[in-house]
Amino acid sequence: MSSLRTYLACVVVVCAVTCCAAQHSAADGLHSMLNQLVQNTGSEVQSLSYCRISTRDLISTAQSTANRVLQGVCNPRELNERFVTLEKQVADQFNVLKTMALNIEDQLRSQDKLIKKHQDTLQHVIRVVRSGMAGGGAPSEYPDQPGEGEDADYSSEYSQQDAEQSPRQTEIYHFNSTMHREDGWRVFTYYWRVGDINYKMSNWGRQRSLRSESFYVFQEGYRMYMRIYPNHRGENVYVHVGLTEGDYDSTLDWPFKLKHRINILDHGFDPEDLTSRIWDPTQLCSGWHWRRPGSGDNYECVGLGFTKETLRSRNYINNDAVVIKLTVFLST
Repeated sequence: MSSLRTYLACVVVVCAVTCCAAQHSAADGLHSMLNQLVQNTGSEVQSLSYCRISTRDLISTAQSTANRVLQGVCNPRELNERFVTLEKQVADQFNVLKTMALNIEDQLRSQDKLIKKHQDTLQHVIRVVRSGMAGGGAPSEYPDQPGEGEDADYSSEYSQQDAEQSPRQTEIYHFNSTMHREDGWRVFTYYWRVGDINYKMSNWGRQRSLRSESFYVFQEGYRMYMRIYPNHRGENVYVHVGLTEGDYDSTLDWPFKLKHRINILDHGFDPEDLTSRIWDPTQLCSGWHWRRPGSGDNYECVGLGFTKETLRSRNYINNDAVVIKLTVFLST
């Protein structure tokens, strides 16, 4: 009978302690039960003391385990922060995939245009040879690496139809990617034709841009590129110029100091080009923009901006394309 009472006493103690862990208000009842049990026989007190020690160890172990398992999990604020971080990561990855899909679409279109470009170039060379010219009218140099960069396009995608409709076509064929004298200056000029311009201005994202091919401004010289934002912030068109890594950078003087200018060609018979001022790298931005490129493109420093309504005026758009002319002044 004494053993049974001792066993029941232990059960009461364990149950009371368990309730205490779940609800602090049960602590007073537990102490009352213990006091009553202490008044029994010595053997019962001895057994009770053993049960009390085991119960405390049990409570301590349970609390320690709960803290380890629940720490940082059942905190609503921390859970919310983790979900916000996960949501941002998923959104970033989705935007990357979306951009990749759009770029692939434009690159496929560019491949078709590249084939057409080579056909037109071949036809032009044949016409030059037949006309008895010494090759002066042929495009003497083309950009060095086709299809390079983000959303690459081609500056010399000029068909016979373009030549018939634009009075600037002879100028483009003669001077694209060449060094010559212009208004008393020794310059390099590069012409970049951007097609599907109306679609790009109306449907492209506000931060989406199109990068030209890379090109050298003279033999074994600096390597540059252009970039256009057709729908910048949904309001304007911006054209930028930048430096990119070249094969001859180790032999050149840095930072880059050659002045340059951008024109948007007017294809009318009395043209009024959209023209930037002459940009002087020694006075614009900082040397960081004009430093030797470490890997890939430098961040562009300057650009020409105008409204989409301005671009749609006069004859800046010809056959759903604009032609951007970069002039680099070869003497500082």
